[in-house]
Amino acid sequence: MTKNEWHKGAPPSMGWWPASAKQCQYEYRWWDGEYWSWSVYECDRISNIEHYARKRERDREQLMIKWTHRPDSWPERSKT
Repeated sequence: MTKNEWHKGAPPSMGWWPASAKQCQYEYRWWDGEYWSWSVYECDRISNIEHYARKRERDREQLMIKWTHRPDSWPERSKT
């Protein structure tokens, strides 16, 4: 598996993942073990990120979302 490879379905663990319907590496979503959240970006305000992480993305969008491995720059404890 390469780091730039995009995958359908569930990632290996709950948490934040680069995840996008358009395969945008700067779009992040929270995976709660069952559903993806609304998307967020690094430039978003913390209050928006907290709010969006609690919002479940629409069902038809869920089917289109793909995820990729977390960047090397993320803390080791965030990687699975």
